[in-house]
Parts: sequence; C-alpha cells; structure tokens
Amino acid sequence: MTPASIAATHAPEPAAEFADAMSMLASGVVLVTCRIDGRPWGMTVTAFTSVSATPPTVLVSLRSDSPGARAIAATGVFGVSILSRNQTEIAEYGAAPGAPKFLEELVEPRDRGSASPSVAQALAHLDCDVVRAINEADHTVFLARVQTAYRRWGGAPLIYHARGYRSFLSPEPNERNLRWVLS
Repeated sequence: MTPASIAATHAPEPAAEFADAMSMLASGVVLVTCRIDGRPWGMTVTAFTSVSATPPTVLVSLRSDSPGARAIAATGVFGVSILSRNQTEIAEYGAAPGAPKFLEELVEPRDRGSASPSVAQALAHLDCDVVRAINEADHTVFLARVQTAYRRWGGAPLIYHARGYRSFLSPEPNERNLRWVLS
C-alpha cells in the first residue's frame, strides 16, 4: 500500500466530516411535541430557530420518515418546549433512535390551554401552526406561526455541543411565569 492509499482508506466520509464540523455549533435543545393517536409525543431537536418576530415564525427540521414528522404533516400543528439544563434525561429520552417517545409522564400536569403537549418545567413552550413544509433530502423543514408562547422566569438552557449536553450557569427558575397569545 502506498501512503496515498492508506490515507484514502482512513479518510472520513463527506457526511461524517459534515456531521463532525456541525457538532462544533452549539445549539439550544428543544423537544418538538405533537400528538400521535391522541397521546403526547416528543422528539429532541437542535435544528430549530426563530425566523421572524413579526409575525412570530419558527423553523424546525425533522427526519421525514419519523413518526413525529408524519403526525405534524397530517395535523399541521406542533409544540416546542425549550429544555432547561436540568432536563438532560428528557433530551436523551426524546433522542433515542427508533424508540417510542410518548410523554405522558413528562407533560405539564395542569392545563394551560396549550394546543400541543408542553414539557413540565421547560424554560418556554410555543404552540405552532404549520404554514409551509419543505422536503429536502431525508428531512422536512416546517415553517410555522407561533400562536401561543409561554416562558418560565430564570433558569439556564440545555445546550448541545460536541456531541454532548452542556449548560450555562444561571439562577434556578422561580414561579413567575408569563403567557402570550400571539394570534
């Protein structure tokens, strides 16, 4: 074997190089929620961002063949719960490949009138209506209008960086909460 052929056999695939490079981008961790057969379902996502404040619009990218993406495509609604630094186990639960991700034990116990399941003790929750779905490669990008936004005061977000969960230090959440109806 020549040095070039040895290097070629050990060179990472372009997709692996891309994934490795993207792991350097720190992202907030959210659970995208919906209902499947009437039951609360959630999947961990870092491919989420705000698009516009007027009107309030967000974007989320989900694997097209996932149960959650299919349910959202069928109903046109989903929620986003922004996870706190204390919710690593919930993030891991929602990220488990191929496993059911029903959330009965994890959703907010009291009804806040949310159209989508809201993760208890999340820093914030958004109720969203899909306005456009774009299929690209093996993912569907959902653009959605935020109908209701709820946030908890204080606390630190859960961050995903370098293939691991991280957090910033800040005070714990207190009981001052806000709710906005945006539509």
